[in-house]
Amino acid sequence: YAKLFPSATVSVVTAPLSTIIILDPEVSSKISDQGKILDKLENASSLYDDVNFVNLKNIYLDHASEYLFFKSDHHWTDRGAYYAYYAFADSVGLNPVKIEDFDVKVLNTSYIGSMYKYTGDERVKYFYDTVEAYLPGKTCTMTIYDANGSVYNYDSCIRTSSSGYTAFLAGDHAYTVINVPENPQNKNVLVIKDSFGNAFVPFLTEHYGNIIVIDPRYVTFNVYEQFKDYGFTDIVFMMNTTSANSKAWYNYMADMVK
Repeated sequence: YAKLFPSATVSVVTAPLSTIIILDPEVSSKISDQGKILDKLENASSLYDDVNFVNLKNIYLDHASEYLFFKSDHHWTDRGAYYAYYAFADSVGLNPVKIEDFDVKVLNTSYIGSMYKYTGDERVKYFYDTVEAYLPGKTCTMTIYDANGSVYNYDSCIRTSSSGYTAFLAGDHAYTVINVPENPQNKNVLVIKDSFGNAFVPFLTEHYGNIIVIDPRYVTFNVYEQFKDYGFTDIVFMMNTTSANSKAWYNYMADMVK
């Protein structure tokens, strides 16, 4: 991607799983070490001078006592996504908005996410979560293009009428275009993401005029041919450690530019 889009800064922002903030050695010794995974990814990225790897390990350990991940769902909370945004923005010379400067809207105080479906464990039904949205300070429009040809238009990239994680970007879709009229229209970012990116992307409306969001699982066109003349200033790979180390995801991302 760095070779195909030479005018863009290519960044890799890999989200750790929630186990990164489990500090009890009796538990942490039995599960994958997310910090080590991030360090290995950073070492691999260091082979490429034109790739900016944003290692989130330290910022998550520094804020481990905060509500960064849901208990009943495999995603991070919007507060968790904020720290990824903060680290990314700082790494590319942007001035990240302070967390206390966002208006926060509580969408749900009894959210039960994906983990019951994954585990079938009845106890998960009692792990109630709170869904909060850190609302962008600038107005934007969002157009979603599904793989089946459907198009949806919104006047925000956070649907506050939703009570779950689908509030962010209205869930997973093939191709999403966000425009922020208040920001420079020649400052454009392509975000290639899994579902962790959904909560991350709205923070980018503080800086970019145009945000293109691609989910490699669903996109059907050649990303290079579609955007070779678009003028991206940044390309961000934003996915969790499982996706980032998946052969299937590697194939998705390679196929998009073949």
